[in-house]
Amino acid sequence: MSVTTHRSGPAGAWSAQITRPRGTLAQTFHFTADGQAFMATGGAGTWTATGPGTFAFRISEPVLDEHGDCVAWVAVDQQAVQHGDEFTSEGLSVVTGSDGRLLRAVEVSIAARARPRGPGTG
Repeated sequence: MSVTTHRSGPAGAWSAQITRPRGTLAQTFHFTADGQAFMATGGAGTWTATGPGTFAFRISEPVLDEHGDCVAWVAVDQQAVQHGDEFTSEGLSVVTGSDGRLLRAVEVSIAARARPRGPGTG
């Protein structure tokens, strides 16, 4: 049996729906108590508390081609509002080519729910 506990910060795993101009996709985020932020697909960065019930996070995610070569980076910048086991956020994602050229910038919103913590994980 898994139990979800009330969270006072984002530390832990989150199941999220990311909405962007090209559609919606599912993603898993992991935030550590010491300020690290990760996406299950390979992005990494940091998060910081910005006030009571709010935090910001920035994650860089590589874009790989079919050969595994990095052809671009996505810089995800989000401002989040957390209510217990849920958070919503909005921000800008900037895609930069491996040559440093700006490819596009898009507004992105995220709706996330904390994943239940199992025994010994909380």
